[in-house]
Amino acid sequence: MNKKKPLIGLLGASALAGGAYAFVRNIYRGSKFLDNYVDKVEKIDVNSTFELEEDGYYAIRKNDNKPFRVLQLTDIHIGGGYLSRHEDMQALRIVQRAIASTKPDLIVVTGDIACAKAHISLSRNNLNCFRILTNLLENIGIPYAITFGNHDADGRCIYKRRELADYVSKREHSLMVETEKTESITGFSNYLVKLRNKNGKLNSVIYMLDSNEYIKVEQKKTYDYIHNDQVEWYASETIRINSEEGRNVPSHLFFHIPLREYNDAWNAVINADKSAEYYYGSRDEAISCSKADSELFNKVLELDSTKGIFCGHDHLNDFSVSYKGIRLTYGQGIDCLLYAKNLSEHKGATLLKIHKNGDFEIKGKKHR
Repeated sequence: MNKKKPLIGLLGASALAGGAYAFVRNIYRGSKFLDNYVDKVEKIDVNSTFELEEDGYYAIRKNDNKPFRVLQLTDIHIGGGYLSRHEDMQALRIVQRAIASTKPDLIVVTGDIACAKAHISLSRNNLNCFRILTNLLENIGIPYAITFGNHDADGRCIYKRRELADYVSKREHSLMVETEKTESITGFSNYLVKLRNKNGKLNSVIYMLDSNEYIKVEQKKTYDYIHNDQVEWYASETIRINSEEGRNVPSHLFFHIPLREYNDAWNAVINADKSAEYYYGSRDEAISCSKADSELFNKVLELDSTKGIFCGHDHLNDFSVSYKGIRLTYGQGIDCLLYAKNLSEHKGATLLKIHKNGDFEIKGKKHR
């Protein structure tokens, strides 16, 4: 004789199945907890415009003779899920306050926008992290340039870097582009942005480079680096632009993972080497560069165009030093989710001011 299953057992099984479905759905969809905050941020009016030029890259043109203000944001680490909702809100508020207080002409984000890990945020939807941040930037209305970090599509994230690049490049105020020159080189966020003075003269060039994710060196996993084909693209564009302008146009490089020269520069500072000059900040953790060498810094010295290099990646390092005549700067990180989540003294943004003649100054927290 078959006995009927108790109603409570059926309801319990149904609830369990429903809960499991909701859990999986949340991992794939992510949270919309932040949307109300993002939708209410105020637009900021800036005295510049931007347009796509014939060479396939965007240019920002000032409407006055004041310096260009380029705000670097880095390592925002949005989890994008229900478990990370409060940390995500904290990070977005830091972003919003930094933008409101500086009113930049250009916002540059040097990677690790996303940290979509199920055990931290209850989401693997890294595109949701990008949706949240870019919605905030779109509502503020200032043009922005994004390059990727090692966490943006790592591990078991749902979306690949190609899909993230396709999404970002289609946003209205995003300056990310892919040209025939960059589509075949390593990475998915290699491009440049031109800064033009009020009279149309090219002031300087901002290069965005993808420092990629991870590689193996001697069978050991390490951080990736900026590859030779990327360096050659940077060199060819620098030579092209200088030839067109008939002069050496100043430029600045932005990417995520630091070069080995950051370590060399800091060692030169603490050893009072004349090749380095200290400006501000501190080194509070090891410099996490790749174990593979990039030729980028040597090419920078050879071309004598780039004046400043900016990176992120190391949340507790925020120094700015000059090394062999090149200013090397860590962007002030924002991380509220990983290992610097409770260290407020290490959170903020970095402001690059470029004057009409190309001279520049960098502002960050000054502590050692």
